[in-house]
Amino acid sequence: MQCIICKTGTTHPGKTTCTIERNGSLLVFKNVDAEICDNCGEAYFSTETTEKLHSLAEEAIKKGTEIEIVKLP
Repeated sequence: MQCIICKTGTTHPGKTTCTIERNGSLLVFKNVDAEICDNCGEAYFSTETTEKLHSLAEEAIKKGTEIEIVKLP
């Protein structure tokens, strides 16, 4: 798909790092599947991936995690 940010790049499957900061918690997810723009590097996540990241983030925040780094399989 064409990148909606830079309007010139095309996305391709790849892996990236996603950082979520909320309520004083900093969560870093590494090795996340995404469609990545070959021009600007913007990452787009599927609905399934987004739901998984939100679920993992909610669990960590409920436990009171301040900083967590998770490498996904």
